[in-house]
Amino acid sequence: MRATRRPASRAAIGVLAVLLAGCPAAAGPTGSARATPTASPPPGASVDPAASASAEVTPRPTATPDPALLELTATGCPGGAVLEWSPSTHRNFHHYTGLRSPEAEISTDYPPIAPAVDWGETYATDAFVTAAVDASIRPSGQTWNYRMMAYDILGDVVSASPVASARIFEVLDLGVPAVETDGEVTTIEWEPFSAEAGCFTSYRVLFGDGRPPAVVLSELSDPDVVSIQTDALHSGRTYQLRIDAVRVTTLGSFVSGRTQTVFYTVP
Repeated sequence: MRATRRPASRAAIGVLAVLLAGCPAAAGPTGSARATPTASPPPGASVDPAASASAEVTPRPTATPDPALLELTATGCPGGAVLEWSPSTHRNFHHYTGLRSPEAEISTDYPPIAPAVDWGETYATDAFVTAAVDASIRPSGQTWNYRMMAYDILGDVVSASPVASARIFEVLDLGVPAVETDGEVTTIEWEPFSAEAGCFTSYRVLFGDGRPPAVVLSELSDPDVVSIQTDALHSGRTYQLRIDAVRVTTLGSFVSGRTQTVFYTVP
């Protein structure tokens, strides 16, 4: 006898439909619910650098200095002006020359076109000698304009700076030195240099035995140190003493502050 299945009742079919509706549907091979695997190179495989270059940050190239341009600063000081400039990078550089003029317009020509002058303290054939002074004129209310030039061996301009300006002031008075001796030690004190820091390199303590002070007894690079102690001055002898504040560069120097000269007899 052949067995036959009974058809499912309508009620059972309805219950099954409800159960199936509550289950999440499985995504097919192209369904959005399936995560896309990340491909990794097999062990030992090389990675093409070009393939990952777009993900790296490329640094900006360093700007190349313009070989035709020099930077220049001019500092007006008691006793002189200090000029500092950037080194020339021009391949035909041979030497520097600075020009000074009472007018703001300074031609690059050499010899200078009046009223510009070359005061003779800035010539250098080393591109990295980049500081000089102008102590060739007396202090006044005049504002002076400066321009640094770099020339080739034929005297043609290869680099030039913009014009910078400065005034030259009277040398600072550092007062009268105070001197006293205790035993074999003599102490010398003076007033501090109070102008711009760019106008100071060091104090020079000078003395002379029976003559104007010209021998350096001591040199101090800190503008706040305004006294020394020394046993170099001998009992019973008279000395002339003076302290100069100086500004020194490779291409010249000047006195920016000075005490009065005193006569002192060591007890």
